Amino acid sequence: MRVKISVLMTVFNAEKFIFDSIKSILSQSFKEFELIIVDDCSIDKTYSIVKSFSDKRIRIFKVDKRLGRTKALNYGLKKCSANVISIQDADDISNYKRLEENFKILNSNKNIGLVCSNHELIDENGIELKKKFQISSEKKILSAIKYINLVSHSSVSFRKNYFNKQKEFFYDENFIYAQDYDLILKFLKDSNIYFIPKNLVKIRHHKENMSNSKIYKKIRIIEYIKLLNFSEKNIKNNLKEYSLIKYFKFKNYFKLFLNLLGV
Repeated sequence: MRVKISVLMTVFNAEKFIFDSIKSILSQSFKEFELIIVDDCSIDKTYSIVKSFSDKRIRIFKVDKRLGRTKALNYGLKKCSANVISIQDADDISNYKRLEENFKILNSNKNIGLVCSNHELIDENGIELKKKFQISSEKKILSAIKYINLVSHSSVSFRKNYFNKQKEFFYDENFIYAQDYDLILKFLKDSNIYFIPKNLVKIRHHKENMSNSKIYKKIRIIEYIKLLNFSEKNIKNNLKEYSLIKYFKFKNYFKLFLNLLGV
């Protein structure tokens, strides 16, 4: 079987959710894929749960030393056989037709570098949560992501050699938390992004998410400011978008100031 999509999953201590996440990929309507799983030194039952699957499309790599999210993603990218990469976080669930719809868009237009979709938000028990932002049109989301990341990483599929046929894309390892937003902005700058206005993935929101961790709060703010600067300087913005970038920069500088004060 020819592998047309490499689904990339990095995982660290995800025993609560990884079985359902893997199952959602193996049950896809689109069959010509491999599932690359990088176990970043999990110390729970994650590895044994992954090994319990007998599907030959799964390739698991257990690293000897903790890499962290961004380096683990790059480690996994080096193991991927296909040019089309679909990201799947270990606690999220993909809709039955997610890969099929993503591949159909990328295969029909070579100028599209990245495709993403709308998503549902669920809690640790799988119960749907209300989202803060409800954006359904492609035009609106491609404008909004210039100043706020509304794209779920697990909805993304991209061509890893889009920018250079001889050199593959890798995540910027200067980012600990916002490597996914950096990915989005780089593709927004130099390629066409296609947004599918359907809920093709369920994103799990729970207390163990990095976005909910107080430990990473300062890092999240600093990285967000850095990416707002990138968007301001490198992406074409209209007056409204430029003003909103400035607003979010000011807001996050103020958050950083409060964080430094210990507030």
